[in-house]
Amino acid sequence: MNNKITGNHILVLKNQMVLAAQEIEPTADGALVRLRGIEVQVRADDIATVYATGQINQIPIDPAVLSTLATLERGISEYEAQGGARGRYTLCGSSGLALTIIPNRTTDDLDVVTTEPLDQFLVDRPGFHWDIPIDFMDEGLLRLMGDWSQRASSAKGPMGREFLIMHPLDTMMQKMLRWDMEDIDEIIRVLNPGIDTIRNLLCENPFRYVQATGPLSVATEALESNTRTFLARHLPGISYEAIVRESNQKYAKQMQRANLNITRVNDVDLRTKITPVDLGME
Repeated sequence: MNNKITGNHILVLKNQMVLAAQEIEPTADGALVRLRGIEVQVRADDIATVYATGQINQIPIDPAVLSTLATLERGISEYEAQGGARGRYTLCGSSGLALTIIPNRTTDDLDVVTTEPLDQFLVDRPGFHWDIPIDFMDEGLLRLMGDWSQRASSAKGPMGREFLIMHPLDTMMQKMLRWDMEDIDEIIRVLNPGIDTIRNLLCENPFRYVQATGPLSVATEALESNTRTFLARHLPGISYEAIVRESNQKYAKQMQRANLNITRVNDVDLRTKITPVDLGME
């Protein structure tokens, strides 16, 4: 390699470490790898493969998302090889949006919902490099959601591991469970769901609105405040109290909750979003 390479790439090293790069500059014995102002020097003999990363909806994928996913895939494989159960892993939050409907969305962490204690397994584990921190959440924390897992799409990571990606509308509902209204207006703008769909989502699980006490009361306050703000912006003729009543009535009548007019987002195979690059270092 004689010339500097610019653009989004990921480098897989022979020790299985994965690095994201926005620029690769040759040196006498390897390359300088740069990402967001951070520079790492890599020896030519340590590089296994370099991939140019692709696009979603004609917008470049953040290479740090792909490198972090590839590292997560390795972590899951090691966890299972040492006796861990084969669990379910769901990408949500801003990272899930970046891989579906808002590909230009930048993210400071990768939100992963899991059924396994993978975070405990990976804490301070040597030999791992994370371009983006991972925020693991136990799947049980989503018990106040509706049938989100039935609406999730499938994604294969850069190394072939299968993940789920939470539907953007369910991501919206998840964000309202905490003090986080970021991205909600953009989700509505991109998907333009009908009023009935939004209302049915809000009424899908009545336990969402149960008043908590003690330390958990802050979660109740966040949900109510966020829901009132959301209704004022997107369903101005409907009150929070009306949503709570309707949710309870639907549950009492045991109406089918899955009757939502939601178009499934496309599955994605991220292996098709990386292309091997010959650096000419041999």
